[in-house]
Amino acid sequence: MGTVVRKSERREAAVSEFEKAAEERTRGLPTVATWQQRTPAHVKKAHQARQASRDDRYQQMATLRAQGLTQSEVAKRMGMSERAVRHWLKRGAAPTNERRFRRRSVFDPYAAYVLERWQDGIHEARHLYEEIQAQGFSGTVRIVQRFVQALRDNPEKITLAPATGADRFSSKTATWLFIRDPKQLTTQKQAELELICQRSETARKTYALTQQFMSMVRLRRGQDFELWLSAVEASSIPELCRFAQGLLKDKAAVVAGLTLSYSNGPVEAQVHKLKLVKRSMYGRAKLPLLRQRLLHAV
Repeated sequence: MGTVVRKSERREAAVSEFEKAAEERTRGLPTVATWQQRTPAHVKKAHQARQASRDDRYQQMATLRAQGLTQSEVAKRMGMSERAVRHWLKRGAAPTNERRFRRRSVFDPYAAYVLERWQDGIHEARHLYEEIQAQGFSGTVRIVQRFVQALRDNPEKITLAPATGADRFSSKTATWLFIRDPKQLTTQKQAELELICQRSETARKTYALTQQFMSMVRLRRGQDFELWLSAVEASSIPELCRFAQGLLKDKAAVVAGLTLSYSNGPVEAQVHKLKLVKRSMYGRAKLPLLRQRLLHAV
């Protein structure tokens, strides 16, 4: 009992130290809603032109449909796919595909510094660019200008979001931690995993369901598959539900793979070898030579 308590205390201490170190390394960034790059004028103008064209096509489409033409006939008349016509008519308007800049960029690590300098009265984009360039900023002055323009438009709305250690994780890192066997994780990795699960209830549920599935794979417990499907459905996590639906398309094979120790790996290897030899002699000989090469291969 004492050993379990000590391990728990060490893990909690590792989580606390890791979170503290991560917060020190992560600089505060503006929130998405209050500070993001301004869309360049030429990009916005091009989008408006494309949107106007799409709106005109939708009006033509709606007019033809009102005249009694079927969706297939409308698609042929408009030079579009029937699926696109059906989608446009169902939503009642042309789709809007406005380009949006991602908040995460090379500018993000310097956002807090630029905001601080802005509040100190330095409002010249070129000057701010030279300062952060000296600190290692590898972007262009245009990036800084677009962020600064957003400051000029709404200076009273700019606030800094609190920095958290969880901000440093990517989806790829979290996925790797979720599928690994917990016994193979180091103390630091366990601390990272626990931090992710603490910060998000969805992440905690996803991790639990992922580990249940991985346990079925490792221990060949196909009899638990139905219970796992019920738990996934109850979680209402879209990504896991789609994954489960994909497994249900060939449920018998999935259950057999999770239960039986047999594998079709050797057969697939022989098929792969056959294709390799066949393609290496493509156009040079026929079946007799292919047969001899396979039978007498070392």
